Amino acid sequence: MSKETLTSEVENLLDNVLKLINTNKWNQTNPEHKKMWKEMVSKAVELHKIVKPKHHKYMIKNRGVEPDDPEFYNHVHPIQDLLKFIKNPHANDDPEDQTIDDTFEFNVYSRRWGHADRYKFKRTSKGWDINFVSIGGPSNRKGQPFLFENLDHDGINYPEELPGYMEWLWEQAQELGLTHDQVQEAIDQLAVWVSICEENSPKGIWEGFK
Repeated sequence: MSKETLTSEVENLLDNVLKLINTNKWNQTNPEHKKMWKEMVSKAVELHKIVKPKHHKYMIKNRGVEPDDPEFYNHVHPIQDLLKFIKNPHANDDPEDQTIDDTFEFNVYSRRWGHADRYKFKRTSKGWDINFVSIGGPSNRKGQPFLFENLDHDGINYPEELPGYMEWLWEQAQELGLTHDQVQEAIDQLAVWVSICEENSPKGIWEGFK
């Protein structure tokens, strides 16, 4: 079967599957639906072998297997990207990481000092370089250890999931090619989140705790 014919068949199968999904008529236990899905995946795998497409890094990460594994195409998104690649070989190129070595500000309120503290974050190839007063240095993508050594040193309360948000932002900046302003805006949102947590710390007898 030619690439053109196979591409057309995959496109038609995908369109039919998506129409059923989008109209809430898709039923995984329906024998006809199961047959349609199996045929779509099988033909996508066959088309992959002919085309040898490039896929986004995040797509490979999300699927958990390499594109040469038939399981990779057991989802509509990689099939959509396969078809996009056929139309445009650059469709799945990963964006350029634009903010390595850029410096960002992280301003958080401190009850201890009664004002906002200004941290400097440099985004490096391995994570973040944290700079604040005397505590700082190279840290991982979660901002560990120095962001949290600083916050703990000044008794600043922060959300438990902050390390995960820092790591996710680092990865999104790489995968999506976020601009400096986009990364700074995201860091500002995290700073507001920490400041709200700090400002709403229990008062009264609890002030002697932290």
